[in-house]
Amino acid sequence: MAKIFLIGLMGVGKSYWCKKWANKLKTGHYDLDNLIELNEEATISEIFAEKGEQYFRKKEAEILRWFAEKKSFVLATGGGTASFGDNMKWMNKNGITIWLDEPVEILVGRLKQQKDHRPLIKDLQNEDLHNFLKNKLEERRTYYELSQHHLFGDEISNKNFEKIIHEHL
Repeated sequence: MAKIFLIGLMGVGKSYWCKKWANKLKTGHYDLDNLIELNEEATISEIFAEKGEQYFRKKEAEILRWFAEKKSFVLATGGGTASFGDNMKWMNKNGITIWLDEPVEILVGRLKQQKDHRPLIKDLQNEDLHNFLKNKLEERRTYYELSQHHLFGDEISNKNFEKIIHEHL
């Protein structure tokens, strides 16, 4: 039974790999942001606008801890989850943490089309997106580096995922 937390910047593919790897493990896959939206009956953008980031981070930490009771899952966390409170320490204690890390240029290409759904970048011009992501990565790097595993670029693959799972089972 595996408890897997995927962390990394927005656009890195956490939700995509979450579904893919949960299917391989025949376990549940969850997206933390989606769970927050269901619980709050509001989108992440609405929560940020109406109640602020601090409220959102409190809810995020609360819902993350629901996973203490689950026996097996793959969870895609939000891009900032690892860098608030003691979330990273908690995830490392309660499961396997994998930092998915892509070059900023790749993320810019992916996120240009998704800005409306992402409150932190929705008002940015495309040319400002690169600097924003670069700065976010630097801001969060010390937390991301606490992950038990780090997959960068082409290392994000089924082969390496299977290697990580094998190490822990």
